Amino acid sequence: MDNLQLESSATSIIKKAKYIRVSTLEQNTNRQAKTCLESKMYVDKVSGLIPFDERPAGKKLIKDIQDGKINHVTIHSVDRLGRNVVEMQKQLNWFISNGVQIYAENIKMELLNEDGSMNSIAKMIIDLLGSVAGLEIEAIKERQRQGIALAKAKGVYKGRQYGAVMKEENYLSRHKDVVSLLKDGLSINKTSKLTGKAFVTIKRVKQKLEAEKMAS
Repeated sequence: MDNLQLESSATSIIKKAKYIRVSTLEQNTNRQAKTCLESKMYVDKVSGLIPFDERPAGKKLIKDIQDGKINHVTIHSVDRLGRNVVEMQKQLNWFISNGVQIYAENIKMELLNEDGSMNSIAKMIIDLLGSVAGLEIEAIKERQRQGIALAKAKGVYKGRQYGAVMKEENYLSRHKDVVSLLKDGLSINKTSKLTGKAFVTIKRVKQKLEAEKMAS
């Protein structure tokens, strides 16, 4: 066998990995890990708001792909790669440009064609996910608007009173996304950028978390 044949044989070897992400340390990864007996596992227990390339296991997987150790990644669903369609497509495009095949278990399909381009059905599913996510956000906002309008009509909605102080636990509960990101070690600036919430809000949440930690 000449050098060209050896090189071709080496590049055709499938080097599998399974990427798992859950939102909290309490969530169990056993369900997602069932199919990875022959694959190297990469597990992140972080908020989905954190970009893939900033997650501990995500960064390790990217490095191993760049080092030629992995060329086939199994995920439970494409939403494991990012919270919104932009992040999902960004990461999928990175995999495509690096010749990595992606297998999504929930649709039982490889997302890339043999030439490395994105499967048309996979693209349709990703676009649909983005549309559904956008519709859901608008539906939530509309329900909030309707609820406030109804409360105003009944004379029971007055909004938050000036000087009113929200109970500590209620404040933290209202900003669960911020709490999750701060506990994951993100800075106030980064958390503000990812959540779209004001710097002063993030800072206040952090102060309350630190006070809670000192009191415990």
